[in-house]
Amino acid sequence: MIRELPEWYYDEFIQTGTDYSDKEEIHRYDRKMQKIRNIKDEAETMRRLIDLRPEDRILEIGCGTGEFSIELSRHCKEVIAIDISDGMLEFAREKAKSGHRKNIRFIKGGFLTFEPGDEPFDAVVTQLALHHLPDFWKLIALKRINSMLKASGRFYLRDSEM
Repeated sequence: MIRELPEWYYDEFIQTGTDYSDKEEIHRYDRKMQKIRNIKDEAETMRRLIDLRPEDRILEIGCGTGEFSIELSRHCKEVIAIDISDGMLEFAREKAKSGHRKNIRFIKGGFLTFEPGDEPFDAVVTQLALHHLPDFWKLIALKRINSMLKASGRFYLRDSEM
């Protein structure tokens, strides 16, 4: 669910840079990420650092083509994977379906607009996405993430401009 925001709020849905509504561009991005990243190693590092458990419910912000969400879903109860791009979400859903992953929900939303519902998360993870927000809005995003976590919740952030 996407929350309604005042007109003056930063619009994280405005497309800048690469057009991720273009299916070929999404395929190109996915192939590039598979060449330059080792998702299994990244997920193993994250799992160790946040002590990911089989009963955990995880939120991934900025899931892109779903590769990391799919890997996480092998090690926890449920992954809620959000992204602002409809095209990326569609691609991720198909990838998860072809991999027979049924404990992932892909939802449109972002740092500022995702409405988490009443059940807090055991962990929130985000990689290579926060840099898309202007600096002031990063603070707002981090405060929102904190509010989505259980009291004992863990947060994993990895970010850089690629």
